[in-house]
Amino acid sequence: MRIKEGFVTRKIGDKIVAIAIGERSKEFNGMITINETAQFIWKCLENNTTIEEVTSKVVEHYSIDEKTAREAVEGFVTELKNNELLDE
Repeated sequence: MRIKEGFVTRKIGDKIVAIAIGERSKEFNGMITINETAQFIWKCLENNTTIEEVTSKVVEHYSIDEKTAREAVEGFVTELKNNELLDE
């Protein structure tokens, strides 16, 4: 799975948002506010990967247990799927 082409994250003031750019903005006319952990997961999903690989990177980066990391990854992936931002 990976983030669909045409979506990026940007820091606007003290917020991080995911937005559509170019042609994709015709389909998705809005933004999603995310936190720093979600932005880290987003960056992992910019390349084709699996939930297991992303979870492993979150564990390593944040020095947290696998269960907590997996819950964060799965929760954010669900949000991305609900907003049709992922290619699977």
